[in-house]
Amino acid sequence: MQRAYLKSVIMYCVNELQGQRTIYSILHLLNGKKSSQTIQDAHLFQLTPFFRTFGNLSRGVLDHLAEEILSSSWMTAIDEKHYILTEEGKKELERSLLECPIPSSLNGWLYHSTGELFWERITLLIQVISHLNNNNVKYLPIQRKRDIHEWLKDFLGKSGFSRGEVGVVLYKELGQCLEDLNNINPAVLTLRLTGYNRIGLTAVQASEQLGISQDYYHHQFLGAIHHILASGRDNSAEYPLINKIVSDAGNEVQLTLSAQKTYTMLKQGLDLDDIAKMRRLKKSTIEDHIVEVALNDSCFNITRYVSEEKQKLILHAANRADSMQLKQIRQIVPESDYFEIRLVMAKLGEGQ
Repeated sequence: MQRAYLKSVIMYCVNELQGQRTIYSILHLLNGKKSSQTIQDAHLFQLTPFFRTFGNLSRGVLDHLAEEILSSSWMTAIDEKHYILTEEGKKELERSLLECPIPSSLNGWLYHSTGELFWERITLLIQVISHLNNNNVKYLPIQRKRDIHEWLKDFLGKSGFSRGEVGVVLYKELGQCLEDLNNINPAVLTLRLTGYNRIGLTAVQASEQLGISQDYYHHQFLGAIHHILASGRDNSAEYPLINKIVSDAGNEVQLTLSAQKTYTMLKQGLDLDDIAKMRRLKKSTIEDHIVEVALNDSCFNITRYVSEEKQKLILHAANRADSMQLKQIRQIVPESDYFEIRLVMAKLGEGQ
C-alpha cells in the first residue's frame, strides 16, 4: 500500500499527539467522529484542520499504514497503540511536507458540513447558468438531490442579481478567490466543473490529470473549498454572491445531541450534580459536555466552574509544561482538578 500523503498526515498527527493518545484517536479525528473526546482532542492538540477530512478511512487501512510507518523506523511505540516519531521519522515528515504541503486553508472543523453543501450548490448553479446563457434546456443535472434543486430556484429568484448577471458576478468572485490560493492549483476545482458542452472530471480523473495522488488531491480540493468559504465569510462585501450561497446553512459546528441536552439544562440554572442525577449519567460525562460547550460557544462563561485566578494559573502552567498532557499541567497546579484544566484549555488554551 502506497498512500504516501496520507501517511504524512498520520505522522503529523502522531507528532502533535506526542504519545498522549492512541493511534485510533487519529482515525476518529479524520473520520470526524462527533464525540466529546474527539472534539476536545482536535482542539487541545491543534488538529482541527484535519477534522473529517478523510471520512472514509477505515481502521484496517490505518493499521496497515501504521505498520508501514513502524517498519520504516519512522515511528516507535511507547505503550500499547501509543506512538511517537523517531528522529528519522521527523526528518521524513519534514521532507514529505515540503514536497506535498498540507493546505494552509484546510479547516475541516469549521467547514466539514458546509463544504459539501457548497460544492453541491455551486456545481449545479454553474451548470444551470452555463446552459441558460447558451439557451439550452436539454441536459442532465449534475446534482440530483431535490433540496439542492429547490434551493437553486429560490436562490435565482432572491439573489439580488438578474440571471444574466449571476454568471458574470460568480465568475469574477471565484476567479478572485482562486487567485488568492496558496500552494493549491485552482484546477483541482475547475477540472471538476460541468457546463454547456463540458463534462467535469471525477476526483480520480482530476488527480490523474494533475499528476498527484488521490489523497493529496482530496486535501487540495478541500483546501480550495474551505478557502472560498472563508473568503465569503470574512469578506462578504467583496464576495456577496459566494456568501449568499451558504448564508442559510448557519453555524456548522454543532454540539453532540447529548451535550446539547446538557447545555439546555445548564441554561435553566441546574448545576452539574442535578443534571447528572436527572439524566442518569455520570458527573464526568456531564463535565465532558461542558467542555464541549466551551469549545463551541464563544460566549460561554467558565468562571462559574473555574475562578479567574485559577484560570490564569492553569494557563501559566500550560505554557510552562513540556507537553499538553493534563497530568503534567496538574503537577504544576495541584489545586486544580482535571475538569478545571480541560475547561480552561478548551476555552482559552488553543493557540497559547
